[in-house]
Amino acid sequence: MSVDRLIDVTWEGRPPPASAWGNLKSYICGLRTALSPVADRAQIESRQGAYRIVVDRNEVDVDVVEDNAAQARSALRRGEAERASELLARAVNLWRGMPFEGIASSTALSETTRLERLRTRMREDLAESWRVLGRYPDAMVQLHGLLDEDPLREHVWARLILLLNETGRRGEALDAYRRARRIIVSELGVEPGAVLSSAHRAVLRGEPTISGVPQFC
Repeated sequence: MSVDRLIDVTWEGRPPPASAWGNLKSYICGLRTALSPVADRAQIESRQGAYRIVVDRNEVDVDVVEDNAAQARSALRRGEAERASELLARAVNLWRGMPFEGIASSTALSETTRLERLRTRMREDLAESWRVLGRYPDAMVQLHGLLDEDPLREHVWARLILLLNETGRRGEALDAYRRARRIIVSELGVEPGAVLSSAHRAVLRGEPTISGVPQFC
């Protein structure tokens, strides 16, 4: 990134001071010091009128999360729930706060939306891996947490309803469907979609497992 661009970003919305060039050099020096404990080499390189940061894929938490999420999904499809749960728990635990918090730009907003969707999908898959492993209370806590954040997630309701049914709590599963339908009709003015309706029918038919609904929505 050019020095001019770095100065613009650092003093965004304000005129840069006369000492901006010298200040920027100090900031870069501080960043090099901060990064040195986690790298065997200098990660910030100087170029004529610019700086470049050089990192390996396994040094960026977002890359690690995406790799773990992809491996976990493959493991789930192969029936390796234990492996999937380990990868997903590791990835979810890397999350700290909101991505790009305090940065107001269209690029940051788009990336934040993408990463939040990734985190949601990982938590759903983590709940699924725990279900397969028989860790039903953990799976339910995860699904309830997702619904507390966004009660309009129909496929999460479907997973919760079928999980309740699978664990012999048919009455609670039907209550959950009625609650989900009430929220969706009230907020969106439409009836539940195919996934949630399919889960409801599975409970009414007395199907004992979660197999009636796609695992990877």
